[in-house]
Amino acid sequence: MIVKYTLDTYQPHRHLLKVEMEVHPDKQETFLCIPNWSPGSYKIRDYSKSIHQVQFTQSKPGWNIEQTDLDTWKVSSKGETFKISYLVYGFEHTVRTNYFTSDFILVHPPATFLYPKDRLDLEPEVSWKNLTPFRFCYTGLKKKEGSKQTWKAKNFDEFFDSPILLTNEKQITFSAEGCEFDLVILGDIETKDKKKISKDLATIVETQIKLMGGTENKYYLFVLDMSDNLYGGLEHLNCSINQFDPNGWPNPDNYRTLLELLSHEYFHHWNVKRIRPIALGPFDYQKPNLTKELWIAEGITSFFDAYFLLLCGSYTPQQYLNKLWKDIQELEESLGESWMSLEDSSFTAWTKYYNRPFDPNFSNTGISYYTKGAILSLSIHLYILKETKGRKSLVDIMIALNKQYHQEKKRGFTKAEFFQTAKKVTGLDLKLEFDTYITEPKRIPVENYLHLIGVERTSSKPKIESGFRVKEERGRMIVSKILLSKSVKETDINLGDEWIALDDKRILPGNFKELLSQYQPGKKADLLLSRRGKILKRKIKFDSSPSGNELWIDEKAKDSVKELREVFLHLGKESETSKPSAKKTRSK
Repeated sequence: MIVKYTLDTYQPHRHLLKVEMEVHPDKQETFLCIPNWSPGSYKIRDYSKSIHQVQFTQSKPGWNIEQTDLDTWKVSSKGETFKISYLVYGFEHTVRTNYFTSDFILVHPPATFLYPKDRLDLEPEVSWKNLTPFRFCYTGLKKKEGSKQTWKAKNFDEFFDSPILLTNEKQITFSAEGCEFDLVILGDIETKDKKKISKDLATIVETQIKLMGGTENKYYLFVLDMSDNLYGGLEHLNCSINQFDPNGWPNPDNYRTLLELLSHEYFHHWNVKRIRPIALGPFDYQKPNLTKELWIAEGITSFFDAYFLLLCGSYTPQQYLNKLWKDIQELEESLGESWMSLEDSSFTAWTKYYNRPFDPNFSNTGISYYTKGAILSLSIHLYILKETKGRKSLVDIMIALNKQYHQEKKRGFTKAEFFQTAKKVTGLDLKLEFDTYITEPKRIPVENYLHLIGVERTSSKPKIESGFRVKEERGRMIVSKILLSKSVKETDINLGDEWIALDDKRILPGNFKELLSQYQPGKKADLLLSRRGKILKRKIKFDSSPSGNELWIDEKAKDSVKELREVFLHLGKESETSKPSAKKTRSK
């Protein structure tokens, strides 16, 4: 069975792409499906909603196309080769959807290509009928031998994992450790800033490759879409699609956030794309692929994304601790840890975590396997360093998993196999030490593990906390979130209530923060609010929450603790304190 696609830019100003599909079938009837989700983004997306006018380019008597399900079409061609065409609408500006415009075209394969049901083993080809009005085509797919505009995949998993970008932007090229990189930046960014991003990114990927003992990739493509109000990334085997808001990004903190995003997606080309829980491949693209191990796939990656920035100097130690504190604070400000375990967070990601923007109660009942998984990974990393006197780390486990399961067994691993490999590499029973924080809704005592390298937590002056999140809507202040962990459990204030006055002082968008700042933790106030047209009076009690950074480096720690801290700060390098002192020479 042979499958070939031809793409036509068609009408990019109307956000339409035309696809022609040629199929050499091996049966009388061929069932064609469009995927319902994208690996790395764990939510049913219903891509069929953007597929239109599926029809034969040339039909014969007795041939027929019938849509038999929301994501499936039955093609009856009496076993003969057939060609169909269809239009794809793409104007959803995310990393997991199609976006077709006259500025650039980003083809997200799972949202674009119908494929023969149960035949993911086929080797699809894709060509462009024309690139007009664009000059360049970028993709991780390899060109078909002897062809200029045809690319071929070894199977549909590789095909769906290879986005295609048409643009007039020329790439920035650099190399690191035997791999060639293309960086394509979309957006109105000055040349000097593009060069800075490229230089810093080259340092990050070189640091990662060296620490991981090399990369199988000979080529890798970074696409960085700098557009307003966007943030996110999606990993692929040899490329990543990244989005970042350019407004204010030269700010040092924002710039480090950008580098952290790029670091995260690049590390995925090991962790997830090669080092993966067994449920994450081969895929069933028509239904959720459930796993309890996203704390490995995303949590470990979320630890390493910032840690690599620390190792290559983009973060100072204190800046890294400031970032870590934000993650700790995110968990401590909600009740989620007492409701949901890491495994539950992973398993229910399809319906809970990915729907959190539409669930104002998520912070009270759910957790992020990204955030808590990163804190768990840091704790594991520090524990291994301490128990092995700096000889082994979480990096060694990742290298071993890559070798044993990806390279040798060519499959993913179970949770039990993860811990078995960890024990073989480090000699430690990590399951005994950490499993309760994975399987139960239990807080990780991360400060105990940070103490191992002389990082301490201190109390800072608390800030006022109302227990509610209020946002402006048409000049009114509306309750958008209720934090059940605060002293608001018994207060009759609902989502959607409008706050009108506090102790007879009118609440306006311009004075809301100033009004709150006049109160101290433990104080009460009279609140006037509106609910469905009725004016109500309520009393609220102000609570407190930590403010500022609460992690600091103890310079008076024991020498053994300082030495371990140096290993943590300079993993894979010779630390300053471990270097032999220079031999003194007499000057003449």
